[in-house]
Amino acid sequence: MDENSTLTLRRYFKEYYFRYSAKIKEPREIGSREFGYFPFGGGMIRHLSFKETGAFRALLVKEAPAGVYCSNSYYHDPSEEMQKKGWIKADLIFDIDADLLELPCKEDHDVWLCKLCGRKEFGLRPEICPTCKGNRILEFSWSCPACLEGTKKETYKLIDFLESDFGISGSRIKVYFSGNAGYHIEVIESDLDALDQHGRAEISDYLTAQGAMVAVYRSAKLTPNDPGWRGRVARYIRDLPANTPPFRTNEFSKRLPEMLDDFESNKIGKFLELAIKSNAVRIDAMVTTDIHRIFRMPETLNQKTGLVKRECEDLASFDPRTQAIALADEKEMIEIAVDICPKIELGGNSYGPYRNETKKLPLYVAIYLIAKGAAKVTAPSETKIHAS
Repeated sequence: MDENSTLTLRRYFKEYYFRYSAKIKEPREIGSREFGYFPFGGGMIRHLSFKETGAFRALLVKEAPAGVYCSNSYYHDPSEEMQKKGWIKADLIFDIDADLLELPCKEDHDVWLCKLCGRKEFGLRPEICPTCKGNRILEFSWSCPACLEGTKKETYKLIDFLESDFGISGSRIKVYFSGNAGYHIEVIESDLDALDQHGRAEISDYLTAQGAMVAVYRSAKLTPNDPGWRGRVARYIRDLPANTPPFRTNEFSKRLPEMLDDFESNKIGKFLELAIKSNAVRIDAMVTTDIHRIFRMPETLNQKTGLVKRECEDLASFDPRTQAIALADEKEMIEIAVDICPKIELGGNSYGPYRNETKKLPLYVAIYLIAKGAAKVTAPSETKIHAS
């Protein structure tokens, strides 16, 4: 990223933290948490600790970091090196991102770049560049309304698992838009806090149906009221539309004996695999199992988009394209040179697609494109800042 574009981003972030740092809530047991941040143009600074939020907020206004993070773990001494921190417990966290869903819309809005010849195109990354036949190809992910709706549906699936299968009260489940293309789901103050990485891996495997065996469902006694995965598979069978292969009957009570009779057939096995896959939750397992990871803090900015990681108090009505804009009231327009980007929707308006164009756009739209690496400012930024 060129110097002017980096300066523009940093000024935007600085203005946001000057205005809204007070909105960043103090995490529970703040003195036991590890903090970290990415300065613009620098590497991660971590192993920081704070006793109260005043000093932390002052740091944000002063440094205007690209990313701000806090551990989900609680330590005896969070400022020490990892092996000396003294791990106590950790909130259970899940990450659902649009890239995990492999939605067909990616073919329309993702971009690939051949590092050898420089060719850029919309679509999924090819194995070989059509121009130079090279295979050093990068892929750049974008999100669209279908992506965001897909991650929201996946979040609902996860919440259902947590409440129904793990008995976690909805009041202990917090949902946040990540500031990019998905959601972070946090389970707070539960009996699962004491689980180490192995216990969290078992939860991840259960949710994603890792290692699931279709033979478990070879039973005519399967019912929609069964607990856990048996009930989920039964409900999937029950809710199939009429005349859905491989079943010849439309009645649930008859479908199970039919499945038992034909279980050895390849069709039934493939169907059960599909039933399991459809019910599984697509989460980033590494996020769930890593008890020493630090996570982007709510109400801080995502350096990949300039959008806010924001709590979704009403997930159904939450729209990140309008509700996660950092400085939505800023009227400034900024001129940028756009390399390539798909159609995007922000603030109730659509922009693009653009390719090799110079555009004057609202500041938050320009910031989004600059942060995505798709644009650069055409002149030194005049973004107004009140913080020194």
